[in-house]
Amino acid sequence: MGDWIGSVAFRYLLRGLSVLTATFALSYAVLAHPANVPVARAKIQPNGQFEMSVTFDILAFVLDQTPELVLDAPMNALLDGTQADLQSRLEQAKNRFLKGIGVGRDAKGLVDSITFPTAQDIHDWVAGQTPRLPVLMTAKLTGHFALGTRISTFHFPEVMGPVVLTTEFPYNEPISESIEPGELSQQINIPSQFEIDRESRTIRDRIKGIPTPEPSQSAFTAHAAIQHQYNAWSKAYMAHDLPVLFGILTPDYSIRTAQGKLISHDEYLVMLKLRKQKHSDTTVYRTEIVRLTLKDGVAAVWSREFTTDPGLSQKTGKPAPVSYQHDYIDLWVLSKGKWLLRSTSTQKEQIVNAPSK
Repeated sequence: MGDWIGSVAFRYLLRGLSVLTATFALSYAVLAHPANVPVARAKIQPNGQFEMSVTFDILAFVLDQTPELVLDAPMNALLDGTQADLQSRLEQAKNRFLKGIGVGRDAKGLVDSITFPTAQDIHDWVAGQTPRLPVLMTAKLTGHFALGTRISTFHFPEVMGPVVLTTEFPYNEPISESIEPGELSQQINIPSQFEIDRESRTIRDRIKGIPTPEPSQSAFTAHAAIQHQYNAWSKAYMAHDLPVLFGILTPDYSIRTAQGKLISHDEYLVMLKLRKQKHSDTTVYRTEIVRLTLKDGVAAVWSREFTTDPGLSQKTGKPAPVSYQHDYIDLWVLSKGKWLLRSTSTQKEQIVNAPSK
């Protein structure tokens, strides 16, 4: 596993990135309710052994409801009920989860072990979380494909709704995709150990020096340029203008949500595409810079974002707009004279009255 972890660093160097590394986060306002899209990550070895983590709305799954349609009231009832009752429901949910996971085209692969959230895990998480919904928890699996299988593919329980899956092999770029309910993920060749070793040698041979950071701009100039990028992002986000959105992010962009879920650059791009396909239309989007600190072509920005998105009324279950305020710490880097967003860390998330446009 050590070489695998190290390969991530190699990929970043190959892309010409600086030594600055960051994690960042973005709220789940990618889709409606706000998009608790399940995110699965599978790491597959040449011998067919795999490790997978699946982060999803655990209470929606316990209720056998899709995240986009589930209401808050029954989820709150689970949280406010007894721990014994919640644990019993979780055991039933774990069995449904395992029955819904398919490994390989013919589903002949096997899950060898699973670590599934417990009632205590959920209560501990909710105790320090505001708002307490959605409850996004992670199930961890280990398993293997059937002997001789050279193609990887998975499917997931349909009630989870669309799932963003990232598949990774040692020393290869991760592949992210959106899987619709009931569908299989794309078929990907599992590389042999010989191919893995060859890719490792190629990567090591191609590593070059770290690029020198660009000269910094003045704080005033940086403030204006970064606010311009926020405005461009807002306009493009509401218009589903994906090329503009992609052009504002660095290749290593990643996001951490208010619920602590880390989303990679490629996973986020899949979510943006899914948002466009689902016609999830934000009607208000505004970001303001609260504070900016600048050093050597890197700007740390405390930003405040206001959005109004499609949603569901928790009283009637009918469509109703919902407005959010998010406070972020964003990391921007100056690249070839243009400010690009490298990371966002969500500091606060709350539902608010709709702001003016």
